[in-house]
Amino acid sequence: MYGLLAVISLAITVVMAEPSTAPEPFLLGGIVTMFGEYPAVAYIETPDRSVCGAAVLDDRHVVTLAQCVLNVTHHLHNPRLVRVNAAEIRLIPISATRQSSLGAVIYVHPNYKPHTHENDIAVIRVQVPFLLPSNEVEPAIRRTRIVANGVTCQMTGWGTATAVGNAIIAEQRFLPMVINDRDVCNGVRPFSRVFENMICAGNLIAAENGPAPCAASIGSGLYCNGELTGLLSFGMNCGTANNPPTFTQIRFFNPWINQQLNRTDIPPAGWSPLDV
Repeated sequence: MYGLLAVISLAITVVMAEPSTAPEPFLLGGIVTMFGEYPAVAYIETPDRSVCGAAVLDDRHVVTLAQCVLNVTHHLHNPRLVRVNAAEIRLIPISATRQSSLGAVIYVHPNYKPHTHENDIAVIRVQVPFLLPSNEVEPAIRRTRIVANGVTCQMTGWGTATAVGNAIIAEQRFLPMVINDRDVCNGVRPFSRVFENMICAGNLIAAENGPAPCAASIGSGLYCNGELTGLLSFGMNCGTANNPPTFTQIRFFNPWINQQLNRTDIPPAGWSPLDV
């Protein structure tokens, strides 16, 4: 009897553990990128996340989301526990072209508001500079002008062609995304508003097999006419309706980004924008 109870207990443990060990979905559908097509694309690894999107700013800095470099209590990760990867066109297996470095300093926007996703942006300075110029890595050209509604842009990331459960994520892909009117997005999702310094794009209605971003697409870059226009902050809807992908809009933060590139102070690990 004891042996049977032990087997049942073990089975229950395994079943309960399955959701936490299953891979987090990335993006669905889209088009496989060509080598060197998006050389500014990068991603970071933290104690909380295996992938969070970023973009190369220069040989020592990347831009990413505030929520990607803060822990669950909204305090700053130790930058030495944050790894920045660039020139990665595959996740599995790792690209031979990958350039990787640990963080040296992390700067988070002091007015980041986690409950509304406002000012969701951060800059990481790496310990080992990227090798530039390079065929694989180039600084992003940042958008400075408004993008009109109806324009088709591209969101980069990694994913699968269709909604296949537990599929191995190997390919860098991009999703064509049409820029939506902010009022339309707020009309279908009034509980998480799109503010002026955000941009809303992608599916408003259900798209079961994509193209659509899923949870692990967080931080993915939106490129319009080849210019970095946004970073995916919320609305990773995985094809469901009424939760459109919403991005931190880079053009609103260009002055702040430029200021971080020349900062000499070092925010301590554990700093929080909620304490400012």
